[in-house]
Amino acid sequence: MPRIKTETALPSTDAIQPDPVPKDLALYHQAVETGRQTLVDERSKAAAARAIFKILANETRDVVLKAFIEGADITPKGSPTYYYNITRKLKRQKSPIN
Repeated sequence: MPRIKTETALPSTDAIQPDPVPKDLALYHQAVETGRQTLVDERSKAAAARAIFKILANETRDVVLKAFIEGADITPKGSPTYYYNITRKLKRQKSPIN
């Protein structure tokens, strides 16, 4: 007996989302340039990401991730990891003695 092939439409996980818009475009460009310069000077993606985050601390997560990708040469899949590590480190520094 031959199998009948049925296709079900599953929602796409690669849905195209609009690019995040920074609150202050000039500040965003400054952060990206600072990240690029830090990457050249220190040869460290983590240092570049920290420099970008310091400037864009009041922006949304998506804007910061986009800046990491553009200014620190971090991959789109790696940028959330850098964001998590930086915010985790900042939370530890701000919290009282554990």
